[in-house]
Amino acid sequence: MHTWYPAKFGGGPVAPLRTVADAIATWPEYATAVAVRLDAHDQITVCAPHGPDDLLDGVWRRNPARASAEIARRRLARHRPTERWPGVRVVM
Repeated sequence: MHTWYPAKFGGGPVAPLRTVADAIATWPEYATAVAVRLDAHDQITVCAPHGPDDLLDGVWRRNPARASAEIARRRLARHRPTERWPGVRVVM
């Protein structure tokens, strides 16, 4: 990500990420910063560096680690979460 993100989305350089959890922690909204996988023992593991609350509570909140207020406003206009999912609450 650190090699292509600034060229595609703008902004300053991105430091190389050390782990999958570090990468997930930078996803643009907290509700999207959640990953689920089936491990080698057929157990479900969840990686949610910011916790699952926004996802479970239907909250669209920007992640300041990746999305400036301006980027968040553009993403909000593009994705229109409150139109797509009635009941979603936007927190800027």
